[in-house]
Formats: sequence, C-alpha cells, structure tokens
Amino acid sequence: MNSLNILTINIGNPSIDRAKKQVQWLEERNEDIFILTETKDSDGCHYIAEYFTKDECDLFSINTKKKYYVFYPKSTTGDLGVMIISKIPIERGYSIYDKSHKFYSRFAACDINFNQKKISIIGLYVPSRDNSIEKINRKKEFCADVANYLKNTQPINCIVCGDFNILDKNHVPHYSTFYDWEYRFYDFFINLQYVDGFRHCYPNLNEYSWVGRTDDGYRYDYFFVSNTLINSIKDCYFLHETRTINKITDHSAVLLNLSF
Repeated sequence: MNSLNILTINIGNPSIDRAKKQVQWLEERNEDIFILTETKDSDGCHYIAEYFTKDECDLFSINTKKKYYVFYPKSTTGDLGVMIISKIPIERGYSIYDKSHKFYSRFAACDINFNQKKISIIGLYVPSRDNSIEKINRKKEFCADVANYLKNTQPINCIVCGDFNILDKNHVPHYSTFYDWEYRFYDFFINLQYVDGFRHCYPNLNEYSWVGRTDDGYRYDYFFVSNTLINSIKDCYFLHETRTINKITDHSAVLLNLSF
C-alpha cells in the first residue's frame, strides 16, 4: 500500500528567527505535504518559501532536482493566507479569488497525482473575528464563498484543511460566543458528505489545536475528507509539541494519514 501523509499547522506569520525554527522542524518531518496557515507577504514567510523552493543538488552529476514544490499566494492587501509545500509535484496551484481580491491568499489549493488518482487539496485560513459588524461580515463572506465553490464544483477526491476558526456544535466545552452560522459552516462539510478526519478516527476524544490564556481549548484546525477517500483514512491526530514543547507556534499541528 502507498501512504499519503498531510500536515497542517498555523505558523502565526513568523519572524525570520521563528521561521528558521519552523523550517528545521518541517525539514525533519516525513509528511508528503505541508499546509501552512496564517502566512503573509512577510520576511519570515518569504524565508520559508525560498528555503523549500531551493533545488537539491546531485553531487554525482551536474543535475539538480526539486525536493519540494511550493504554492504561496501573496496578498496585495496585506491579508493573511496559506502556503502549500509538497514533496509531490503540484500539477496546478490556484485560488478561487483574483490576485487583487482581499481573500486571494486565504484560499490556496493544489492538484496532485498520487497512486494514479487525482487529489485536490484545499488549504483555508478562515478569518478570525471580534464583535464588530465589519469582522463578522468578513468572516461570513469568506465562509459563503468557500461553501458556494465546493457546492457548485463538487471536486472528486478532495481534502479541505487548515485553520477554520470555527467549532462544531458538539464541541466540549461549549462556548456561547460562536454564532449559528459558524456552526453551520462545519455542518456544511458534513452535509456535503465530507468527514471530519479527526472525529472520524476518534469519535469521543476531545483535543484542541489552540489553547487560550485561561486554558480554554479550541479545536480550530481540521481535515475534511470527501466521501470518495473515506475508506483510505488510516489516522488523523494532533501533534501538540509545536505548541507545548518546542513552541514554534501557538497552534498544534494536525496530521492526516491516507493509505491506498
């Protein structure tokens, strides 16, 4: 069997010093694809992208080859977004938004060919919000755009992942600060016959990808897997070391393992 391993982590738009630590950690990982959220057109994120786009030299010939393929949409409005780093060739990298759009960098997707199967991987960084009407409408607009795209295109063999800044309605603990439309965004994927990868593997386990100053945990980071790939899911779990041990970011990573 062939395994496809994908990792998503919020890197928090790092400084160059922190970006170097994140690069070292990622370079030592064995996953095939990294979906990095909370990126920006910044020095730290440039460092990560440039590091992973360097060609690998073959000491025994004059040839060079790519070790990684990078898709890194950069916002022209200073917004945050997503970067995809893949050991598997990216056949197409795209956003559903025009480059000048305020959400351009928040939707980063790629098509790969794995085990003679075309797989679409979509990375999202859903806007956070406060109680202002502007921030609420901004988040609602992005969620609606993503839902409309997936509903209208219904890509086959699709994985949607990243930092969604939402919770499911059965989240423990329950927080009264989330709106019904935020819970409905989670339900949208389930109704579209995607599965929540972590909940599919661990129906009764409560784990969190971000923990607040008062030790309240939130499961903000997800893998949603289309029904055509459900039988290939072998595991989906959190790596808390990034938040609790080496502290290269304030989010735990999430790993999805598929086997074909």
